[in-house]
Amino acid sequence: MPITNRGREILDRLPPTQPRTSSSIGCEIERHEELCVGCGTCAKKCPSGASQRGDTFDVQQLLGTPADSRRGALGAALRRIARRDPVGLVEVPPRVTIYRTILYDAERCLGCGACARNCPAGAIEALAPHVEVTS
Repeated sequence: MPITNRGREILDRLPPTQPRTSSSIGCEIERHEELCVGCGTCAKKCPSGASQRGDTFDVQQLLGTPADSRRGALGAALRRIARRDPVGLVEVPPRVTIYRTILYDAERCLGCGACARNCPAGAIEALAPHVEVTS
């Protein structure tokens, strides 16, 4: 995706550095999987396609989340009602819009922060990039 004129103006104001990847141009994205509800809002808002909704859900990821998180509470409820531990990925029917695995490709990420601004669960943070200034 080409950089916009506004983006070019912002880059011109930054100290000169050698960007390592496309994500170093903008924010550094930190994902908190234990808070993610798999709604796919990040994937809808991502201009580069770095976040995409999967067709499956990893139940072991749900069961492995901290007990004090949103997914941890759901995992605890699942443990109480399940007769046995689920094995492998579970296909999510098209009509179900949450609890999908979100596939994230850091190499495609522009660091624009659209995913973090729109995440209703607060599962994504857009951190200021680490810029080394050399004299």
